[in-house]
Amino acid sequence: MDKAVGILELASVADGYLVANEIKKNTVTRLWLADPICPGRFLLIISGDVASIRAAMEMAQALVQDEILSEGMLASIHPGVLEALVSPKGLPVGKALGIVETLAIAPAILAADGAVKTAQVELIELRIAGGMGGKALVLFAGEVDAVKAALTKAQHLVEPTALASSVLVASPHLELLSQWQ
Repeated sequence: MDKAVGILELASVADGYLVANEIKKNTVTRLWLADPICPGRFLLIISGDVASIRAAMEMAQALVQDEILSEGMLASIHPGVLEALVSPKGLPVGKALGIVETLAIAPAILAADGAVKTAQVELIELRIAGGMGGKALVLFAGEVDAVKAALTKAQHLVEPTALASSVLVASPHLELLSQWQ
């Protein structure tokens, strides 16, 4: 996958398909994800070179500015971010957990990327929208100090109005780990 990534969360499924189609027709990008998500939203993740992603994001703004709920662009995404989105890992025993909850998807992806680039943490899961009222959840694990540093970075990357919560679970109980789904 190309390193630059653009993320668009739209309030309209129909407009999401329109934007995805126009981006593919007019830019050299790869549709990494173009799908409806609940509750009636649309998520578009594209990859390509920085100039192509920037052009695609500008095109989306011109087409459906009022329908964009969240957006973000990463010029060089950490490979573990999209991996955590599609293939969550099990929670490790004996590690601290960092949990970041956002009110939209793009801020969670930006927070996940910043967290894993800032500290020696393992990105466990990036959960988006499904069953969470449009929220997103980032979960990472590591030593307590590393998780604290990653949480601090994530908090600085996410606008305060988009951050629902961020917590450190220093010593998760085994029963909690077994309940995580």
